[in-house]
Amino acid sequence: MPAILSLEHVTKRFGYRCILNDISFSIETGEFVTLIGNNGAGKSTLLRIISTLSKPTHGRITFNGTNQKESLREWRQKIGIISHENRLYGDLSSVDNLRVFGTLYGVEDLERKTDQVLQKTDLFHVARLPVGNFSSGMKKRLMIARLMLCKPEILILDEPFTGLDQHSNCWFQNYLTAFHQQGGTVMMVTHQLELGLKLATRVLVLHQQRIQHDDSASELSIDQCVDWLDNNAI
Repeated sequence: MPAILSLEHVTKRFGYRCILNDISFSIETGEFVTLIGNNGAGKSTLLRIISTLSKPTHGRITFNGTNQKESLREWRQKIGIISHENRLYGDLSSVDNLRVFGTLYGVEDLERKTDQVLQKTDLFHVARLPVGNFSSGMKKRLMIARLMLCKPEILILDEPFTGLDQHSNCWFQNYLTAFHQQGGTVMMVTHQLELGLKLATRVLVLHQQRIQHDDSASELSIDQCVDWLDNNAI
């Protein structure tokens, strides 16, 4: 079986500036990959490319062995994304945001499932309020609810724990663990190294526009990761 996701010689430039250079790796179904790197390393750019929110300057991306360009609709149906851009409609309520998203993705039994995910993310009591009035943590929980609504096969997560309180943080950790144990695939960027190692099966280190390390999470320590993130250690 081909890898669920494969990148071959992916490069990204903004003008004369190279952000990613010759990135190649594959992710198998059921892996939980944590991507780490210093600020400005290009982690978010890489996730945007994988999520089809940005195009690579060069290189090839395949999904289940098929060129991403040829399977764009299928790929977007399979992934769930949390990024720095919340892509929420601030003048609409939580319910209406989820209805718009669910309708676009053809979610069946949408009313019931919308109520369910709002209950699970502790937003049911504010379901009719405009999202523009929400705190950053509440918006993050709504992004998680939106993600859960479509039951994706692969999660692409960029600092998903930022803004969550302790209760929400623990709940979301449990959700990710269950998702992974049930065969889901995850690629996550986080600066929380301890949490990233705890959840992951594999760790990638992005530095100087390239993947410098690709190792099993079980064989790594936080000290090793910290050393790798030291510019003098790579």
